Amino acid sequence: MSYVLPWLWKVESKRLLWLLGLTFALIVTFQYVELPYSISSLFSSTKIPVSRNSTSLIGDRKHHNATAMAPTVEFEVDQIFDSSGNATVPTASLPTSDPSPLKENATEAAASAAAPAALSGLKQSPVNENVTAHVASAKSPAALPGLNSSPLKQNATTSQVHDKNSTKEDVGGASSLVRFVPEVKENAKTHDSGVMSISEMSKQLRRNRISHNRLAKKPKWVTKPDLELLQAKHEIENAPIDNKDPLLYSPLYRNVSIFKRSYEMMEKMLKVYVYKEGDKPIMHTPILGGIYSSEGWFMKLIESNNKFVTKDAAKAHLFYLPFSSRMLEETLYVKNSHSHRNLIKYLKDYIDFISVKYPFWNRTSGADHFLAACHDWAPAETRKHFSSSIRALCNSDVKEGFVFGKDTSLPETFVRDPKKPLSNLGGKSASKRPTLAFFAGQPNHGPVRPILLSYWGNNKDPDLKIFGKLPRSKGNKNYLQFMKTSKYCICAKGYEVNSPRVVEAILYDCVPVIISDNFVPPFFEVLKWESFAVFVLEKDIPNLKKILMSISERRYRLMQMRVKRVQKHFLWHVKPQKYDMFHMILHSVWFNRVFQISV
Repeated sequence: MSYVLPWLWKVESKRLLWLLGLTFALIVTFQYVELPYSISSLFSSTKIPVSRNSTSLIGDRKHHNATAMAPTVEFEVDQIFDSSGNATVPTASLPTSDPSPLKENATEAAASAAAPAALSGLKQSPVNENVTAHVASAKSPAALPGLNSSPLKQNATTSQVHDKNSTKEDVGGASSLVRFVPEVKENAKTHDSGVMSISEMSKQLRRNRISHNRLAKKPKWVTKPDLELLQAKHEIENAPIDNKDPLLYSPLYRNVSIFKRSYEMMEKMLKVYVYKEGDKPIMHTPILGGIYSSEGWFMKLIESNNKFVTKDAAKAHLFYLPFSSRMLEETLYVKNSHSHRNLIKYLKDYIDFISVKYPFWNRTSGADHFLAACHDWAPAETRKHFSSSIRALCNSDVKEGFVFGKDTSLPETFVRDPKKPLSNLGGKSASKRPTLAFFAGQPNHGPVRPILLSYWGNNKDPDLKIFGKLPRSKGNKNYLQFMKTSKYCICAKGYEVNSPRVVEAILYDCVPVIISDNFVPPFFEVLKWESFAVFVLEKDIPNLKKILMSISERRYRLMQMRVKRVQKHFLWHVKPQKYDMFHMILHSVWFNRVFQISV
């Protein structure tokens, strides 16, 4: 019996060891062998299921609602490869009231752009900072006549946008190599009506300033101009209180001390490099007359400027892209084609060319580059390939991708005589304006004007002079006379949110009444528009007279006085003067860049 017990103990011990070994082997097998998610997740909380054929990691979560202050954000790594090794384009979304894919990218919630190491099957692009797909060779694009030949391989990116009378569509078409991380849409959600009020725009501007400070993408390498911008930012943020400047009437500005210090720093420091590449008529062709003349006047004045422009790109804080959106349309658009893909490709080829020839675009992904474009189609044509750049746009529509704190609103000016841009300036005094409100314009140009005319046109009310097209007169005197003798000038949108009537009203000392939902007014980052203009929602057109009559005479006179004081910011001079339109456009671009800089 004494011999049996030790023998049994040895046998049972061997069986126990075999059982423990088998159990351990099974655990190791389950841990490291690919199994369905429901099984493998039992053993590892770090494994994330990824389909190699998928282009999205968002799943059903993308339909969840997000709040304005703490949005739920999903974003993708820069490339997702399918089973054959081909890259597919990832997407990113932030739920808003407008599901359009054309909304501008943002940085507010994207805390990281690198592909997480735990995501198996994903490969990170080696140059994910570059917004424009880099090309392998340097052959000059065929669409850019006159550019120096270089071995640049053309990209097959194509896009399509319908004209202003059609529904806006995605400017789609992705390059075969995606060199950027899709970011989150910048603009906060609007009300259920889809309208963002002026006060909400101001809040969004403040939010974006904070998010840009925290999440701005850093340049690939730091330059001396970067450090100078950081110094300027510090001085602007700590500007001493100064509201005694006789040239700056403080109620017109969000913060007159900040504006004054920023303007002084711009005059002292700013250097702009203007690209010489590109041939006329699309490049370097300023058109100084008509309703798109703002982009032409700015191009003419910046290219001939010696104070701000530098020939040494290493000293530049900003880089100007000298193309005309008007001439782009006139030169390349095929009438009735409803396709803008060749226009977009032209701009894309130009960016590809300068990004190969020079290092400046790739260093910041274009964040220190800017453009000034006044044509209605410019937002759609520049939204994709200029997503990181500063865009000065006449068509500054919140719902068309305008990004507060990055983009700036370009005033639309109708220059009738380029040789005398300041002719007929001014109007009657407040006491000599018998007409309550005036409007004249093409009656069927967009959805708002027919409503305005149906309620108030054809002399339905003697106090409101609301017309379709006025009869032609020499020098357009009928139109100008009404603006000069009316208390309020109605600035009703056409097909797009912008209208030259906003600037015209200011030039003729008439208080602008802006009827254009989601329109971001010019120099919004600096001016306090509520102090000298009236904003009426499109849905409130039936109450237009009631709204205007509710403004007291004292309040009206104050607003009209402020219109006269703000007028200097909306004047074109053949030789630029301090605080004029040229300097204000340049300042807005400078101001936005200063508050985006991060190193």
